[in-house]
Amino acid sequence: MKYFKYSLFLASLVLASVSFAQQEAAPAEAQEKTPAPATPEKPKGAGEDRSYLADYVNEKPNMVLIDKVSKKESAVSLKSVGDKEFIFIDSSGGEVSVKKDTKAFAFRVKLDSSVMSSAKKASAASDWDGVVAALRPTAYAILPFTVFDDEAFTGNQIVEFYISSLLNADRLKEAFAYVSALSLDSASSNIVASALDVAKALVNAGKLDEAMKILDRIGVSSDAETISAIMDVLGAVRDSGNYKACVVWYTKLSNMKDNPLKGEAALWMIFCDMAMGNKMSAEVYLSNIDIKRGTPEFSLLQMIKGMLKDSAKTPDYRAALDFYSEGVVFGKLTDPWMPQLLFKTGMAYKNIKNFVASNEIFAQLLALYPENAYTKLGQKEIVEIKKEEPKSKDDSDDDDDDEDEE
Repeated sequence: MKYFKYSLFLASLVLASVSFAQQEAAPAEAQEKTPAPATPEKPKGAGEDRSYLADYVNEKPNMVLIDKVSKKESAVSLKSVGDKEFIFIDSSGGEVSVKKDTKAFAFRVKLDSSVMSSAKKASAASDWDGVVAALRPTAYAILPFTVFDDEAFTGNQIVEFYISSLLNADRLKEAFAYVSALSLDSASSNIVASALDVAKALVNAGKLDEAMKILDRIGVSSDAETISAIMDVLGAVRDSGNYKACVVWYTKLSNMKDNPLKGEAALWMIFCDMAMGNKMSAEVYLSNIDIKRGTPEFSLLQMIKGMLKDSAKTPDYRAALDFYSEGVVFGKLTDPWMPQLLFKTGMAYKNIKNFVASNEIFAQLLALYPENAYTKLGQKEIVEIKKEEPKSKDDSDDDDDDEDEE
């Protein structure tokens, strides 16, 4: 899977170009007082996949400080970062203090033209290691500013693009270390989404502990996009078999009043409970849940009810099939549980010896979800159905002779 965020990154480059042009057009006297930008690292490959936090701990970005009221812009360089404020050096050498919770100021990163050129050229060629090498000094230097939202700090777009480039370059160690340095409990929703992309990639790579460390640092709000992204990561964790970790999160999400996916989270919590062998508690939870027909999660509810029937001591496959079939009818092909629901439906048909129907379901899985794990399971369940050979004319004559003898 590739992680593309061209539009965001290119937008940030446009803003950086404006900043750079303004710097070039400034009076000579002002330029002399402005601290010279650090010489950018020349991209020579991204280096080994590891944490680079210590390498760039002293990297300080040059910024443009924007007064939102007066619209005045000032070139500043970062001196230090405290618990509650940033200290900058302005063009006259004086110190400027800006609170982290400021509403009066915004910031823009001043990118060197060679950095911009290298990053744009590498991204156009899908050279993700080249993008990483070009942007790395800047990406680490601006980490402290990700406490601001996207309106207050346009550099967030660079952070998002850097993370997606790390993933495209399959640099999971660096991606995990970089995301670990972000203040995810206060970061913008777009940066949180990028962090969750890293978490999902880690799950898919079998690095569950690291993925859960990222997930546990997310500040959960009622933001629909963030919750949807969290549910996506949890789906990957669930598919990996780590049901215990999922139950904790699904319980948290199902108890959120303003969560638009509250019902789905509650159902997946029951699903995980069943998967861990807690069938009795799952049945209790299920009896107390009220999900109306026609709601998006109704299809998932029917799948779980069907699973209870076909996992009983004496399985009732026909009753399970009724639930599964209703789930398919009221579900959507885009529902994350649909591949599993179709597989369960196919297995129910197979268990009642309706091999024609089960084979058709497994064929549909292959057509609709060719890369899904349940599709691969379904292909192993296909039954070869032998067609009866038509009787030959000689056989028919023999049958007639037998009748004559009688």
